[in-house]
Amino acid sequence: MLEISTEGGQAGDYLADVFDAWVADPGASFQAAEIDGIVVGLQRLRPIARGVMFYEGLRVAASHRRRGIARWMLREAIAEARGLGFERMRLYTGSPDAGRLFTNEGFRLLVDCLTWSARRMEGGDPPRLASPAEAASLAERVRQDQALAAYGGVSADWHGALDVDAPLLERLGEQGLVRVAAGGRGLALLRAGARQRLWVTFLAGSGAAVQDLLMALRFEADSVGMAEVRVLAPSHHPAAADLGEVGYHLAEDEGHAYVYALEL
Repeated sequence: MLEISTEGGQAGDYLADVFDAWVADPGASFQAAEIDGIVVGLQRLRPIARGVMFYEGLRVAASHRRRGIARWMLREAIAEARGLGFERMRLYTGSPDAGRLFTNEGFRLLVDCLTWSARRMEGGDPPRLASPAEAASLAERVRQDQALAAYGGVSADWHGALDVDAPLLERLGEQGLVRVAAGGRGLALLRAGARQRLWVTFLAGSGAAVQDLLMALRFEADSVGMAEVRVLAPSHHPAAADLGEVGYHLAEDEGHAYVYALEL
């Protein structure tokens, strides 16, 4: 099945890196499409929160595309999630073509993120890590921030597009993935497992506080041996000008990151 993800010029597909872990995950399930005994498509369903199913990994072999297989598989996944009593389904994709499929099947776009990039920088202190005990107060600040609506209320993380609320901030705080500016006036959520780049999947705040946070993230990238910081942010993010002020620019080698949702 891994050949499905690497054929047709997609050798950089992340699926090959996570497939073994996905198969070993007892909390998720795979669906596969077969024709004449040959697997030509696959997809994965994974509960990520109470009532929320995450849909990921949809792949169809190049030899069998444009036959309606992806649409049929997506409908089967929706039916399974609905049958299990889930209330909504979410997904993350970087493909505009896939986005058209999802929209046609009733999904709505929660957020369309651009990728901002800045090289690592020496000579400064990394940002402060938030503790799990701060989750409630940070969540209240985020609730009042315009950035929350810009992100559609979720973190643009391909590991799972979760509501940015106190439970998420507490859990990510326990994993050391929450960075805050002075007084909590800026907040960044990091993607777990990043190796070459420091990825921010949600950014709150604006003005001097968030500029300081964004600079500190560049210092952190240097301190942990990463090449750069990348921030996923909607084009109408309130801190878009602040990103430019401290040396971030739109990454030319990255497309958009889309998060979709379907009420079941």
